[in-house]
Amino acid sequence: MTAKPRRATYRHGNLRAEALKAATRLVAEQGHERLSLREVAEKVGVAHRSLYNHFVHREALLDAVATEAYLRLAESVARAKTPEEYTARYVRFALANRALYALMTSRPHATMKHNPPLQAAVHKVITEAMRIFAGDIESSIERRRAVMKVYITLYGGISLFSAGVLDQPSEKALIAELAAMIAKA
Repeated sequence: MTAKPRRATYRHGNLRAEALKAATRLVAEQGHERLSLREVAEKVGVAHRSLYNHFVHREALLDAVATEAYLRLAESVARAKTPEEYTARYVRFALANRALYALMTSRPHATMKHNPPLQAAVHKVITEAMRIFAGDIESSIERRRAVMKVYITLYGGISLFSAGVLDQPSEKALIAELAAMIAKA
């Protein structure tokens, strides 16, 4: 039996940031369902108890990873100038980051009010959708409905395409089909 090497120090630079990076890599590799605080701690070289100073529990770490992913998505869709470009940026992000997207969409919206950073990150993505898809709609109810139609279409299309159910020959074809569906919605 090989003993683990003893750490030279218990100090770690920015443990929160390093843990988030490690957790993001692990989620990308194996999905969020299998992520554990122990595995993240091992990747950054600290005792797993150290992570509790930054994340109350595993779900808090997953929320933090999802928050960072939503911020990346918001940054990407903020550059969109048209509905087609928004659709393309959103779909490309989801397909290039399938495991992270699965984590992002697994976060219950009803509980986000208890997690202001995650809620703010999600709202940045929604704000960009409002700008692109509902900027000329006066009624707040109709704006909300327009954006919900977009997200239902995007999520459904991405999910079906990823599962191999949706018969689209390529990512480009999927984007074109979803953009056309959204334009008619």
